[in-house]
Amino acid sequence: MKRVGIIGIGYIGNTIIEALVEGKVENTVVQAVYDIDKEKTEKIKEEHPSIRVMDTITDFLDCDIILECAVQKVVSQIFDIVIKTEKYFIPMSVGAFLTFPELYSKYQKLSEKQKHKIFLPPGAIGGFDCIDTLKIIGVKNAKIQTRKPNGAFRNNQYIEANNIKLSENSSVVVFKGSAKLATTYFPRSVNVAARLALSTLGPDQTLVEIIADPTISKNIHTVEIESEVGKYNFTFENNPSPTNPKTSWLAALSAIYAIKVI
Repeated sequence: MKRVGIIGIGYIGNTIIEALVEGKVENTVVQAVYDIDKEKTEKIKEEHPSIRVMDTITDFLDCDIILECAVQKVVSQIFDIVIKTEKYFIPMSVGAFLTFPELYSKYQKLSEKQKHKIFLPPGAIGGFDCIDTLKIIGVKNAKIQTRKPNGAFRNNQYIEANNIKLSENSSVVVFKGSAKLATTYFPRSVNVAARLALSTLGPDQTLVEIIADPTISKNIHTVEIESEVGKYNFTFENNPSPTNPKTSWLAALSAIYAIKVI
């Protein structure tokens, strides 16, 4: 029986709890949960008395799989103990590996055996079977364009600080630059950029373009890869989650899939 510890009970966390409680992943249970919002954990206790509430963010020694679906900082906070205790680790906030240089350095220095226990979920994009194959020869260029409805960028500090005005009628490019900067300024919107960077050219050489588009209702990601082997384009048009426009529905499903294959 696989025992899962979940950190962060937002849309993704709740979706996973529901899926595991309903038995959608065989021989798997939610062992424990943690959230800084105590109302959320109290609700879980009431609805699912068998699920333990963690006393601290690292109170997961009785779990086999640790699933982070909170914020980037949490990945940095728990990374060392996850590696030390040899737990399987599914970080949804993949951007943490780019935002925190010391975390990226630690990840790069892990042995293949240790990396095997860290499942980086594809989130809202796919095509990594092809991308990993191209790595045998090498990737020359890697870029991702993320296009989301205006609501996904509400209250974003980068947009406000740079006085970027979103239009109600046409799309606006709100960011162009490296994956490292993209995940720093848009930590909840472009974990896909971090996932692509970790599989291709790294934080500084993987390029990202972010567009606010009032004419769409989906989250659209277009990946462009160039290699000596050929040129490749992948486009993913995802419906946003029912409760969080910054998150694609597919991202939550990718976490469930990760638990299933571990």
